[in-house]
Amino acid sequence: MIAKIKHVAFMSHNAPRLCRFYECLFGLTRARADTSPASEEEFAKRFGNPLLSTKRVAKPYDATVIAGDGNVGVAFLRRRPGYPAGIDHFGIEVDDLDRVFSRYKEKYPAVGVVKRPSNRPFASFSSHDPEGHLFDLSQPGLDNVRGVWAESDREQNRYIKHLTIRAINPGALARFYVDVFEFKEEEKALEDPNFYLTDGKVTLILTPWKIEDYHGAEHRGPGLDHVGFKVENMEMFRKDFDVLTSVDPEWMTPKAPNQASEHDVVLRLLSACRYGRHQLADPDGNFIDVTDQ
Repeated sequence: MIAKIKHVAFMSHNAPRLCRFYECLFGLTRARADTSPASEEEFAKRFGNPLLSTKRVAKPYDATVIAGDGNVGVAFLRRRPGYPAGIDHFGIEVDDLDRVFSRYKEKYPAVGVVKRPSNRPFASFSSHDPEGHLFDLSQPGLDNVRGVWAESDREQNRYIKHLTIRAINPGALARFYVDVFEFKEEEKALEDPNFYLTDGKVTLILTPWKIEDYHGAEHRGPGLDHVGFKVENMEMFRKDFDVLTSVDPEWMTPKAPNQASEHDVVLRLLSACRYGRHQLADPDGNFIDVTDQ
């Protein structure tokens, strides 16, 4: 089976602002077709928004925005009541959805799957792993695959390299992702408690979650922890970051911690990731790990 991590979604209080941050620092771009009048009309039909005489959709400014790094499509979702902000879910593209469902039935019958509405630009189905971490499922060629996911892959200097989940039983989750999606395990040191599963481009890191790790800080539960980016040069990235935050300190500056001591606890956990060289938060407070290696 061919399976690839092709989607990451953030739930945000200000989706356009958050998208702009990632566009500026990491070169994410929106689909060319999404900016045309024809795409506006299609959006109005799919979601029921009124279409103005200018052929533009009347919709809230704080609406979902989708961009991509040439491989992974990133959705910045408008936060809904009752939904927590943060890294919400990820998405996997497979070449055979039926085989995935067959493997669920054979080895993981407790794992559920639901059909998604046809207006979703990537997700044909939504599912979860045995610990409840959410992911979307898609297959090339389906009618709902559009936007950045319908464009040809492209190479760029800054792109998503890894995605980390803090899990109660990372070993069991690793078996699930290998059994169902055939991700490959990367080599690691014997004393390393993490599991590194790759699709050849993006690595899914499964790391142990223990409540004791948050002593001295507000606790965080298991779940998606951070997104890791590869950049061409750390010095160049830091310069871009300094310029961006100085030009627009109100909107582009990372969210400041409430207490430095608590922030240090969480930052130590983040900095333990073997792929990261520089850790920071985005304007919403989501953690990012950056490396040029």
